[in-house]
Amino acid sequence: MEMNQSQREQFYLTQARELGLQFGDSPELSQLCRAAYEDYRQGLLSGAAYDKIQALCSDLAHPH
Repeated sequence: MEMNQSQREQFYLTQARELGLQFGDSPELSQLCRAAYEDYRQGLLSGAAYDKIQALCSDLAHPH
């Protein structure tokens, strides 16, 4: 099943939260963020959605 942009954004945000909370700064979280970037480059995610995903990944990888 093909995801639309909104579904794809929700998928990445949910996965980032789960991986970040469970593993913190991990190869799995980094891989997810790279996959989000590739989807953004291919036009499958908007710039705003990608920015939200990257910010969440960064916050979870490097909590304040």
